[in-house]
Amino acid sequence: MPLDLLSRLKNETAACHARLENALDLMRDDLQRDEYIALLERFHGYVAPWEDAAAACMPASLADFFDARRKTPLLVADLVALTGEKRSSGSLPQADSHHDLPRMHNIGDAFGSMYVMEGSTLGGRFIAPHVAERLDLAPGIGNAYFDGYGPRTGSMWNAFRETAVASVPERDYDDAVKAAISTFETLHAWLCPEAVEADSSQPARGAAL
Repeated sequence: MPLDLLSRLKNETAACHARLENALDLMRDDLQRDEYIALLERFHGYVAPWEDAAAACMPASLADFFDARRKTPLLVADLVALTGEKRSSGSLPQADSHHDLPRMHNIGDAFGSMYVMEGSTLGGRFIAPHVAERLDLAPGIGNAYFDGYGPRTGSMWNAFRETAVASVPERDYDDAVKAAISTFETLHAWLCPEAVEADSSQPARGAAL
């Protein structure tokens, strides 16, 4: 019996998920304020164009479903709280939709990519309080992006899962998986460019990997 969509997404993205999580290492104890601000700026540069690209693949019937999950405003609020200034998007690094984002052409692509972005809210439940403690932030001020939906995180994730299963036809499952993997990989390249460059400069170590 073929695996269902969510099982395939979880199983086939596990390696790149772990790789990105390890590279970001947001739960470390020596996280610095300026380092955190720079990371939020990079997240903003990816999330803002990604949200527009993903929304364009959604049918009108799912517009409200998607818009309720936009997180660019949370990143803007965090950066204002941490820096004291509201900067225009043009003054921040901005991912190019043709080169730095996963390609999304159909609803399978959109939900596969969204699986990564929505799934990150689950880890955010642990990251948000850790960041607040390490950087001495007031509750919900400066860590709103990682806090995501707050106490609604579990119910929002379940609603996403149910909508994905109901919306993505089986013929698009392969596209969804490819888009999810591409999302992890492009996020990694965008958020950790130095690590990616270092990896690419290392000689290949053969099939043992």
